[in-house]
Amino acid sequence: MTEQESRGNGAPRDDTDTLLDMIWPETGLQVSSRAPRRPKDTLAEDDIIELQLDFLTLALTPLEFIQLAASLRLCVDALLDQHPGLQRAVVAAFDIRD
Repeated sequence: MTEQESRGNGAPRDDTDTLLDMIWPETGLQVSSRAPRRPKDTLAEDDIIELQLDFLTLALTPLEFIQLAASLRLCVDALLDQHPGLQRAVVAAFDIRD
């Protein structure tokens, strides 16, 4: 099986843009996301956004990707409403003071 076949969308890896590639320092959670390289505003519903969370990879349409992100945001907001102290961990992760 070729890399293109294993990715499921037929697009070569060098034809993608990395949207995010990071490792959270507190937990070691590795998160990355890639999208097909397209001219601005031409991503189509048959394109695939690849979201990797450690060992799990999701292949989503652009709309599914946005819906997942919105759902996660709603869940995070609800969690932080009940447990506001967790916000400190997120803020600390982005504290880049020398």
